[in-house]
Amino acid sequence: MRPGDPERRNRKVKTGQKILVVDDEHAITLLLSEVLKDAGYVCDSANDGFKAIAACKVRTPDVIILDLNMPLMGGMAVYQRLKKEEKTSHIPIIFLGSKDEPVPDIVGDEPENEDIIFKPVQPTELLTRVKSILREKALRDELRKKEAQIKELSLTDNLTDLKSIRYLNEFLKLGIKQARRYGVPLSVVVLEVDNHKDLLKHYGQKVADGVVAQIGTVIGKQMRDSDIIVRSGPFEFIVGLTVTPRDGAIEVAERLRTCIQDSNFLADKDTLNITVGVGICQFAPHMDDDGKVLLSHARAAVEHAHKDGGNRSLMAE
Repeated sequence: MRPGDPERRNRKVKTGQKILVVDDEHAITLLLSEVLKDAGYVCDSANDGFKAIAACKVRTPDVIILDLNMPLMGGMAVYQRLKKEEKTSHIPIIFLGSKDEPVPDIVGDEPENEDIIFKPVQPTELLTRVKSILREKALRDELRKKEAQIKELSLTDNLTDLKSIRYLNEFLKLGIKQARRYGVPLSVVVLEVDNHKDLLKHYGQKVADGVVAQIGTVIGKQMRDSDIIVRSGPFEFIVGLTVTPRDGAIEVAERLRTCIQDSNFLADKDTLNITVGVGICQFAPHMDDDGKVLLSHARAAVEHAHKDGGNRSLMAE
């Protein structure tokens, strides 16, 4: 296919993804660049590490193909420089290695960002690796975008200063994507005050809200910084547990249940003993991406806990 062919131009417009090829051998940068351009990528090249760093500042690439063994500044030195800059720290890198040269250990916050292929590079292997790492980059970029959106939103419950249901929705979408992509376990624990209708009827809304706020404080003191606590209803709390499988979630649920059971809560001049029904559920691949099924299973377990007399934790099956 010739450089001016309409089909090639259309592919360029279609992808728009930028690749930077860095190798001190001009013939290699030329060959790899042509392969990538024919596949529809926008391609820049550099023949030493200093020019590579400068090129990243002019036009940030989506992927860098970086020779490990270059004079003046080798690939690992370039890699370390790029990781120190916010603008370039998240650019995924495919290293070009030689089978007769030792491969250095790659250390970084996101080692999955890096890959290595060995010379002589086969075009099919190059394109497969680029496509794969771009797909992973797209997912990570989306997750970072969601994390930034979460931070920007005002997502705090006014009564308890805990997170709101809106925050929970964003948290679950993010956590479920991570669970699907990386196999990271995600669990939720739902707690609802037993006999809360009687509490509301006897003390009224204002006093009942005060009791709920005290429960929120008790729960908050028991949790890790990486977990979230949400006031999701008038008498309901949801704990989102990151990197927590079934057994860990059960342990957390029981700790929270017994801690609430053993605490004293003030209602006007009265001191109350409060108990909660607790439902636990771990995300499974057949569930939806928004967390609705996950929460519905956990809430169904809460209802069973209430019907069984309350003050118990049940795992949703």
